[in-house]
Amino acid sequence: MLTLEPSVLLLGSVISLILYFSYQSLKKYQARKNLIAVNGCKSPPKYTFRDPFFGIDVLYGQIRGAKNKTYLNDRVTQYKEYGNTHSSRLITTPTILTIEPENIKAVFSTQIKNFEVGHARRRAFGPVIKISVLVADGVEWEHARAFLRPSFARSQVGDLATLETHVRNLIDAIPTNGSMVDLAELFLRYTADVTTDFMFGESILSLPHPDAFGGTLTEACRIGQLGVERRFLLGIFADIVPERAFDKAVRDVHVYMEAHVNKAIKNRDSGDEKKSTNIRKYVFADELARMTDDRLVLRDQLLGIFLAGRDTTAALLANLFFVLARNQRVWTLLHKEVASLGGKKPTWDQLRGLKYLTWCLNETLRLYPIVQGTSRVAVDDAILPKGGGIDGKSPVFVRAGTLVVFHFVALHKRKDLWGEDAEEFRPERWEKEKASWAHSTTPI
Repeated sequence: MLTLEPSVLLLGSVISLILYFSYQSLKKYQARKNLIAVNGCKSPPKYTFRDPFFGIDVLYGQIRGAKNKTYLNDRVTQYKEYGNTHSSRLITTPTILTIEPENIKAVFSTQIKNFEVGHARRRAFGPVIKISVLVADGVEWEHARAFLRPSFARSQVGDLATLETHVRNLIDAIPTNGSMVDLAELFLRYTADVTTDFMFGESILSLPHPDAFGGTLTEACRIGQLGVERRFLLGIFADIVPERAFDKAVRDVHVYMEAHVNKAIKNRDSGDEKKSTNIRKYVFADELARMTDDRLVLRDQLLGIFLAGRDTTAALLANLFFVLARNQRVWTLLHKEVASLGGKKPTWDQLRGLKYLTWCLNETLRLYPIVQGTSRVAVDDAILPKGGGIDGKSPVFVRAGTLVVFHFVALHKRKDLWGEDAEEFRPERWEKEKASWAHSTTPI
C-alpha cells in the first residue's frame, strides 16, 4: 500500500487550495466581465488623489472640511468638478459617489437587497446604538421598523395640547427687549422637551430650566452625535483615536435612557402603563415595553427615536427661520396664510391645510436637507443605471464591497433638475413639483 509523506500531503493540499481559489477567482472574473458587457457598463470619472495608495488626502480633506464647516460646500464643488457620479476611495474601500436620482432609486428601492448599511456606519454608531433602524439591515431592519410602526399612529403623535405647552415655553424663552438670541439652541431645547414628553410622559423642560439636568442631557447628545460623525470619517482608525468627552457623553445618555427603560418595565409589570395610556396620555416608552423584555433593545430603540426626533425637527426649524429672516416677501406671504386662522389654536387638519407653509418647509428641506448625505455598501455585484462613460449616461458596475455614497445637498442644487434658480429659496416651485427620487432628503 502506497503511503505518502506528510510533507507531500501538505504540499498537495496547498496546491489544491491554490487551484481551487484560482478557479473561483477566474470564474468570478469572467462572470463580472459578462455582466459588464451585457449591461453596457462603463467606468465613471475618477477622483484625483494626491496619495495614490490609500487616499489619505480624501480623509484629511473631509476632517478639515468638517472642522472648518466647509464640508457640504466642498461636496457640492466636488460633484461639479468630477460629475454627478464618480469613483473614489476611502482608505482601502472602493467608493462611488452619486447624485443621480435613478441610482438613488436603485439602491433604496429596486435593488435594495443588494445593499446594506455596512460596517462603517455600524462601527461609527457602535458605542452609542447597536440595535436600531439607524444601523439595521435586511430582516433586522424590517423587524425594527415593524416594532416601531404601531407607536406612530396619527392619533398618538398628533397631540397638539402637548405641543402648545412647549411652544409657549419656547416663546417665553425669546427675549422681548430686542436683544440677540440663538434660535437654533432654543429649537434644540424645544424638540428635546417635546420628544421626552412624548416618549417618557415627562419632559426634561430644558427651555424653562436650561441649567438643570435637561441642559446637560442636550449637551451630551450634541457631543455624542459629533463623535459619531468623527468616527465615520476616521473609519478603521475610529477605535484608536481617544475621545474622552465622547465616551462620557455616551455614558450620560445611556444612564438617562436606562432609567426610563426601568421605569417603563416597572409600569408594565405593575399595570401602570394602562393608566398612562387611558387616563393621562400616550407614553411611547410604555408602549414599547409591552413588546419586549430586552433592555438593550428598548434602550437603543428609544435612543434612536430620541436623537432623530430631537435633531431633525430642530434643524428644520432653525434653517426655516434662517431663510425667513432674509426673505421679506416669503415672510409676508407666510404671515398672511397663518393669519387666516384668526389667532385661534389650529386643529391638525387646519395645520395640514396651510399650503404655503408646507411649500416653505419643503423648500427648506431642499436647500438645507436634514440628511445631507448617506451611504450603502454593495453586498453583491450590482449595476447602477447611470453615471458611466464620458457623458455619464451609461450604467456603472458596482463590485461587491463598494461603498456607494449620496450627497443630497448637492443633488438638490442641480440646475438641470431644479432650474437656473436651483440655489435660490423659492417656495412657489412646490406648487407644481411632484414627489420623485430627485426630492430625496431621507430615502429611508
